[in-house]
Amino acid sequence: MTKVIKINNSKGFTLIELVVVIIILAIIAVVAAPKFLNIKTDAVIANLAGIEGSLKSANTLVYSKSAIQGQEGLNSGLVDLDGQTVTTSFGYITPSKDNIEKIVEGAFDTITIADLNTPVTEDWGIFDLFGIVSIIVPRGYAFSDTCFIFYLVLPNATEPTYTTNTSGC
Repeated sequence: MTKVIKINNSKGFTLIELVVVIIILAIIAVVAAPKFLNIKTDAVIANLAGIEGSLKSANTLVYSKSAIQGQEGLNSGLVDLDGQTVTTSFGYITPSKDNIEKIVEGAFDTITIADLNTPVTEDWGIFDLFGIVSIIVPRGYAFSDTCFIFYLVLPNATEPTYTTNTSGC
């Protein structure tokens, strides 16, 4: 009696296996894609928080140096910060493009009233108003996009005001 041995040489996937893999990939895409899409927004918000932190730290140092020099109550003063001369208002860093460039690394655009709707092409854009307010806008955004840091030093202020608006980032 001769015995017949069948060898199953099936190679590849069945239709059911392919459908299951496609469903799993679709679920992963639905859950993971929104997370990856928000990475740019999260990065911009983190950059704004970093700039705000840099300004606060620098202001602490500058105010200390102003107080040592007896300039903390003056409308205008000068302080040396790591070899850079920074102008002060009531002991704090005067809001201006020149001062912020000395504190924060990067390239800066000057934003004028005519440029309020034009996206910034450098690392940062700065809109100055009378040495009292600086508004710092990240690259790729316009002032009108409401994605900025508002830095304000009022006369005789006890401390500067920092307001970060990320609603348009």
